[in-house]
Amino acid sequence: MLLHALTTYLRSAIPRMRNAFSTLRSETELARAYLDVLRLRMGHRLAVEINVPPALVSAEMPPMILATLVENAIKHGLAPRPSGGRVRIVARQHGDQLEVSVGDDGVGFQRSSGSGVGLANIRSRLASLYGPRGQLRLAANREGGVTATLSLPSTAVTTTAVSS
Repeated sequence: MLLHALTTYLRSAIPRMRNAFSTLRSETELARAYLDVLRLRMGHRLAVEINVPPALVSAEMPPMILATLVENAIKHGLAPRPSGGRVRIVARQHGDQLEVSVGDDGVGFQRSSGSGVGLANIRSRLASLYGPRGQLRLAANREGGVTATLSLPSTAVTTTAVSS
């Protein structure tokens, strides 16, 4: 079971590393595959909620950013907590921006949370791709944990086709 989950993750992740852009669907599938591997490792300590509306799955986004935010939520938020917790991925359209957030209910901001290299790299990539229209915001959650929110110019199809 673990080998299958890990193989699914690697098959999904490795080809994307060289791409300039991906889609929200692909990045969500990659995050789900990563979380499946971690669920096998963490068991009942990891709960996952993913809420990505079908109208947004075709939105373009840079590859591997969502996976990095999920990894940070686990590593810095849930892994240090004996009871684990929940990771929540939510996407929504906000005007002409796509917002994708990764939240956890873990330990929250800590002095020794890490070097911040992953987040700095994400911010740098967003700035080079989108200028001021690409942002990463971090916020403490009231119930504990942190939510990281990406804001990108939206390329999603926001109208629904009518079936004949």
